[in-house]
Amino acid sequence: MNDLLQEFVIEEINAAVYQELWRFISSDNIVRGTFECSNFIVIKLGGDQFVIYRHVLGMQNAKCREAVLVAKTYLLKKINSRAYDLRLPDIQNVFD
Repeated sequence: MNDLLQEFVIEEINAAVYQELWRFISSDNIVRGTFECSNFIVIKLGGDQFVIYRHVLGMQNAKCREAVLVAKTYLLKKINSRAYDLRLPDIQNVFD
């Protein structure tokens, strides 16, 4: 797994953000948008593609940042894997 994606999953997935992030990623009604976490930003490019990058203050004019492009199902599986590790309540099913 990409290091940046691994960092995102470890740092951002917790009980406070899990349900809201899950709804944003899994929703077919949200075609495009941005979800701001504590340290990362998730951009929904379409129904099945997401860009994740670290949000760093003062880097608005940076020419490039490390980012990862990830598919919806893969991202949901990684989020759920972390949720199971943390034993979060009400873990969603990827294929619902």
